[in-house]
Amino acid sequence: MTKEKQQIPEEFRTPRLNIINTGFTPTIIRFLIVSAVGFLVIVFVYFLYGESPDPLKTPFPFVLSIIAFNLISEGNIIINRVLDKKSPWFFKIASRLKKQLGWSFIWTVMIAAISFLSLPGHVYEEQHFFMSAVLVFIFGVLFILIFNSILFLRSFLFNWKKSVLEVETLKQAKIESDYKILQNQLNPHFLFNCFSTLISEIHYDPENAAEFTQKLAEVYRYLLQKKNDITVPLWEELDFINDFVFLHKHRMGEALVVNIDISEEYKDLHIPPMSLQMLLENAIKHNRSSEKSPLTIDINIKNKRFLNVCNNLQPKNNVYSTGTGLQNISQRYEMLSGRSIKISETEELYCVELPLLFDND
Repeated sequence: MTKEKQQIPEEFRTPRLNIINTGFTPTIIRFLIVSAVGFLVIVFVYFLYGESPDPLKTPFPFVLSIIAFNLISEGNIIINRVLDKKSPWFFKIASRLKKQLGWSFIWTVMIAAISFLSLPGHVYEEQHFFMSAVLVFIFGVLFILIFNSILFLRSFLFNWKKSVLEVETLKQAKIESDYKILQNQLNPHFLFNCFSTLISEIHYDPENAAEFTQKLAEVYRYLLQKKNDITVPLWEELDFINDFVFLHKHRMGEALVVNIDISEEYKDLHIPPMSLQMLLENAIKHNRSSEKSPLTIDINIKNKRFLNVCNNLQPKNNVYSTGTGLQNISQRYEMLSGRSIKISETEELYCVELPLLFDND
């Protein structure tokens, strides 16, 4: 494939400074803006009632309003960050909007109540107290809502653009994966081995030849059916792997041992299609095997979150690896869920852990 790879622009991988971000500088900028507005709001309310404010003589109302407005602002920003992870806009907009408004309302009312309760008792008896407090609260909250909404909108548009680029990158990775899978499985070497085994079985064991042909058909049927799927249930991939291993064991015999130990509770979780097959194919391609020293591949669940594939290391000396298969699987996981595959190697074992996904990941 000669198509140039779609790359995510640098501005999305290392975005410029945004005051909604975490970190010291954005937080200070937000604090200064909100504090200045909080101060101006209470000054404005003072002037509405013909009074001349003196922050030096009566600092408490100014300090309290500044603290309250900053708590409301920062609280809403934190709520937005948490919901971005738990309930992204791009999947359920109506549900996200309800959660955003609900939690923001609760937080704002709570801070307002605490602020009023923090006032000294004599303040409640002052003239115009009630209307002054209401106006300060209304003007302050209106500004904060507008200010935060602008910040959230900028963040939303930025992430939306980024998600569009990531989807395109994922599509490209999927196309490349399909190409590599078909290239690996339909290459003359693989077909030659299969047909040689089939011819031998036809001569010596016709019943096994029929079963072998059926398994070969199942393998290619799965490749064609699932080539457009982003993820598949684990049980479907395992059924496919059983047929795939059957074909190889007919050729390799006792030189190949595949142990699958996965309980039913995990089989409805998902993985990218053919990712497990790629790992098995890599193990077979890059390791020696014989009946005395068989290639053993173990497939199980690790830490209730990963599909673990391990094989004993018996590396061939004349096989060159580009690592494109693992790179493709890793890229698909990054695009699908933001999670990474884990690779570990010792003198005796080579293991790859694939994160298990839910069907809505």
